[in-house]
Amino acid sequence: MPRFPLALSLVLAACGAPAAPPTAPPAPPALMAASAPPSALPPPIQPACAVAADLPPLSAPRLDLRAPEPSRENLRAWVHLLADPALHGRAAGSSENRRVADLLARAFLSFGFSPPEGHDPCVPFERSGVRDQNVIAHLRGKTRPDSLAVLVGAHYDAQGERDDEAYPGADDNASGVAALLEIARLNALRGMDLDLVVVAFGAEERGVLGAKAYVEAPTVPLSRLALMVNLDMVGRPLLDGSPLRLVVPRASEALGFVVGTRDRERTRALLDRAAAREDRPLFGIPEAAMTRLGYASDSVPFGPHTPTIFLSDAALADYHQPTDTPDLVEIDQIERAVRLTLTVIDEVRKERSGR
Repeated sequence: MPRFPLALSLVLAACGAPAAPPTAPPAPPALMAASAPPSALPPPIQPACAVAADLPPLSAPRLDLRAPEPSRENLRAWVHLLADPALHGRAAGSSENRRVADLLARAFLSFGFSPPEGHDPCVPFERSGVRDQNVIAHLRGKTRPDSLAVLVGAHYDAQGERDDEAYPGADDNASGVAALLEIARLNALRGMDLDLVVVAFGAEERGVLGAKAYVEAPTVPLSRLALMVNLDMVGRPLLDGSPLRLVVPRASEALGFVVGTRDRERTRALLDRAAAREDRPLFGIPEAAMTRLGYASDSVPFGPHTPTIFLSDAALADYHQPTDTPDLVEIDQIERAVRLTLTVIDEVRKERSGR
């Protein structure tokens, strides 16, 4: 993610925990549950994506697929796997990036999501000389097929390698992808009234190319999206490495945010309600100020078409450096982003149902 310029016009908002979900169904077989007996052999790995059919598949981490709340161990496992130096920084267009895309696709399918109609979950695109893919999956809600949907996304590429040194991208953006995976797992476990679309965006670091490709060829009409939530860098303390952190009340518990300009007042009110339920302090900047400074993340291409919320820690420490490693990621911060996003989705549901 390009540097987050939060030095302008910052707005502070303070904002409880969602109710316990129903008992989870049995774990799906495609990923190994943490509760599986030690002697159980994992099933043979079959690729979910044609783009990775010629590559050795990545093995998924052991996960607690039945956990009724965000699992810290699941989050930790995903961050460590995605930021492993053996993946050479997950550069857009690389073979390692395609292997990660296939792993994410298999995870979404194992949770109960479906690929977009007419595609496998990895949807290729080519823009600005970059060939890459978005990983897209849909979860059907309980309401009629043409009902509104929420899209949650996070980019899965990082900086790759320079001078034979990997840039692992643990905060930017293994943290956001780990959050996206837990959000997907928990929504499938709990069931939803709204449709949910999850997208692991490709080539964000090359100019938000995956988000632009999705907006040009969406798998659900953009007019059906009640909200797009973008998770980009949610694993470090807020404003880590910036002196602005010193003026933020409860900075150790806060999350940064950007609300898009489309339907801004309603979207901000929705976010504030969710943050109040979570007792989560927020720290924000207007999207217009962000874009005037040349900054963009995957929510920006969606901005003209649908309301957006972008959650980020806005950290400068170790940003785009080889030192952005899993040992510096705070799992508590990722969990905060997961819980807030789940509550935001619930607020959309309540708003649309009139309750």
